[in-house]
This record gives sequence, structure tokens and C-alpha cells, in this order.
Amino acid sequence: MSDVSRRGFVTAGAALAGALSAGGFGTPPARAADRNGFMAASNRPDRPRSMGPGIQAVHALCEVTGGGEKVYGIAVEYDAEVDPAGLALDSFAAGVFPAAPGFFPGMPQEPDKNATADAAKPRPVAAIYTAGEAALRADRKSVPGPFVIAEFAHDPDLSLPTTDSDKVTIVQNKPVRARNGAIYAPSPRLWTNAGRRGNSVVIRGVDAWEQSHWWWDDARATWLEYSIYLPKSFLKPGGEARAYPLVLAITHSGTSYDGTCAQTLTEQCIASIWSLPEEQAERECVVVTPRYERTTMNDYWEHTHDVENTHRLVQSLLAGEWNHGNPNLADRRDKVLRIDPARVYCTGWSMGAMTSLWLMAKHPETFAAGLIIAGQQRPADVATLAHQKLLIITGTDDDKATPWNEKCVPVWEAGGAKVTRPAERLDPALIFPVDRQQALTTKVDGYLAQGGNITFLTFQEVDHMASARKFFYIGAARKWLFRQARG
Repeated sequence: MSDVSRRGFVTAGAALAGALSAGGFGTPPARAADRNGFMAASNRPDRPRSMGPGIQAVHALCEVTGGGEKVYGIAVEYDAEVDPAGLALDSFAAGVFPAAPGFFPGMPQEPDKNATADAAKPRPVAAIYTAGEAALRADRKSVPGPFVIAEFAHDPDLSLPTTDSDKVTIVQNKPVRARNGAIYAPSPRLWTNAGRRGNSVVIRGVDAWEQSHWWWDDARATWLEYSIYLPKSFLKPGGEARAYPLVLAITHSGTSYDGTCAQTLTEQCIASIWSLPEEQAERECVVVTPRYERTTMNDYWEHTHDVENTHRLVQSLLAGEWNHGNPNLADRRDKVLRIDPARVYCTGWSMGAMTSLWLMAKHPETFAAGLIIAGQQRPADVATLAHQKLLIITGTDDDKATPWNEKCVPVWEAGGAKVTRPAERLDPALIFPVDRQQALTTKVDGYLAQGGNITFLTFQEVDHMASARKFFYIGAARKWLFRQARG
């Protein structure tokens, strides 16, 4: 396993004045520990901070989308609470460094996205407000705090591949007034989030994960690295008395090999979408995603021992053996996590979907349902899925997942399954923006209501790669999953 994080950084070497321009040089990448004592998906590294009044530090505010991690804003940290009355969209000039040439999120052996010599590109500020922490606010309204949030426009199509690194720059163009009366004069100084140990990055919905956990079996001399998201209510007093649903989210082969736990959370939304605050508000659950060292299942239907180890990890959670919360923090010290055995779900894309199908076929007593995005299996190996609850989603241009699932349909029907397989090919344009999915929801709910324990939907002109970027955003699919219960 490589111990080198993708969150290396480049250090700015020029100033921003009028037109934004900066150069950089590579520095050794490093991994930074978060406040919980586990490896963070976001780095909050040691970095030079101002010793005087005014700006103290700069943080990139990111979100993981279907197209990878994107920079949605910059948090400018001051030494005192800022008066929002004097802020304007042109108070700051902001820029984001583009990802290194050849970077594409989740692909094997991709370059470090921060290893670029390109100049930062100007990014217009769409909203500006004050906050008490380095984080975007959904209402974009100011609250008391020392942070100025310069937020960028969000593309409503969350499937578009990112072109961002996670290094940003900002210049204060206009005076900024503090609530205590101090006035911070404009300055041509170029501020960046780069530091000696990495870039300071905050990723919404991801930073709460605990990474670099290990499930192990000394008797078999085997182990499995994984990350886990703990619900907020579990971390409150008495949270250990509740039993939570569990989502096992298995990512794709592009995050194996020289990847890290952070990559499984930041280069696709397969796992991280389930931990977004708005998702947890509707469907609070524990989320687990393994970090494999190799491809666990290939196109020859061969698999490694990590597949069975993944099931054993789930078994350990069901058995109430998980008490590995950080012992240095009172909100999780000595707490044993309880999982509802009737509400264990499996999901994944590509290799992760193949692994999900295999696990559900071999361990039908474990999973309540599966959301399978662009995965396939050999029909004879998954005949037992005839008695499982599945929602399978593929694209017409996926020349593996779609035809192989077609071959499985008669096998499942012969085994007693009721399969809903509509002739209609759905329109992917109905997925985005995500807050306007009424037409899509009506169609998907209509097919799910036909009573099939297996529903197989296909979207028009979507290929294998695009399926990961789009289909996890289908709200009706995520809601369906959580409506299922075993027994």
C-alpha cells in the first residue's frame, strides 16, 4: 500500500494584481491527521499564519461531486469577527489552480492533480458572507464570525468532470471592516491555502469520516483497510443505544493500487454522497467503504480474498464488535456501534457493483437490498439473487453491464424472481439539476411500484464512465433503498 497522499501541493511564486497569475513548483506530498486522530480526506496542515491583524489563513472549500472534487469557494480567515455590511462581490479576487494535465478523478495511476505549473485561473465570486467556521452556508447569509466566505457558482450538472486542483489564491481588493471597528486595508499580497504539509482544504460531507481503520483476522493473517462515517446522533450521549442502518459502499478499481482512503471518498461520490448533511438528515446511517490494494473482481469473474474479507467486516459490525472510536475523544470513547440487522444495504459502481452482486448472492441472509450501478456478473454465479431486492441501473452505451444483466434476467425469473425490466430508456437529462427531478421520480417510482423484487432500468446514451457520475444522484433510487428491510 502506498503511503503517499494525492494531496501534494505546489507553492505559489508570483503575485496576483489585476490579472491573476501565479507559478509553482512541486513539493513532497504528505498526509495530515485530522482532529479525530485519523487520516483526513481534507488537509488542515500546519501553514504560515499571520502574526498581525487582518488575514490569518485561507482555506479551499470543496465538495465531492459525480465528476470528482470541485472547489466551491474560499474561506478567508481574519483575526476578528468581520462586519458583513461592507463586503461586496469584488472585495476579493479569487483564483483556482487547474488540475494537472492528464488528471481524471478515479483513474488508475493518475497524476497528482496539484502537480501543475499552470497559472491559477480567475474564479468569479457569486456570493460573499461571513461565517463562524470555514464552511459554505446553504442560505448564503452572514452569521457572526471571523471567516469571509467567497462562494463560487455551482454548475447544476454535478456529473461534469472536475478541472480543479485543490489549491486556491485570493487577494483582498477592498477594505474589510471588523465588528470591533478595525479596518483592514486592501493589499496586493497574494494569499494561498498552500502550506508546508499540504493544502488547507475543507470538503463538505467528507471531513466527518474516520479513515484508515483496519479490520483484521489474526487467525487468517489477513486485514482490510476501510473508512467509516458515524452518524451525528451516535456521537451524542446515548447514541450507542440506537441501532443504525448500514450502507456498504464499494468503489471502483481506479481507487485501488496506489490509492488512499481519501481517494475512495473524494474522487467519486459513490460513498460520500451518503454522508452529505442533507442526505443524513433524511436517511441517517452508518456508511463504510473499503480501500482495496488491488482489483477485487475482474472481467474473468475472478476475485481476491478481499471480497470475503469485506463480508467479514460487515459481520463484525453486525456482531457489535466495532468499538474502535477514537479513545481520545469523549463523544466516541468506548462506544460500541450497533447496526440494525434488517437494514444492511450494498451499493457500488463498476468493480464495486460486481462485488456487491457477488456478496449479495453468496450471503443473502446479510443484505436487505442493493443499489447496483453499472455492474455485471456471470448469470450462474448470481442465480440466488432471484430472492433478493435489487435496483440495477445501467446505460445503453455500457457494452458490459447492460448486456450481462440482460442475460441474468431469465435466470432470475426461472428462479422465482419478479423482474421489472421496462422497454423505455430513460432520459439522463432528467437527473440534473437534482432539485428538479419530479419527472424522473415519477417514472422511477412508477416502475418500482410494479412489485418486482428486481428492477432493471437503463438510461439512453450513457456509457460506463458516465454512469458513476450521474446515477447516484437519482433521489428515487436512494429513497427506494432505505425503504427496504429484511424479514
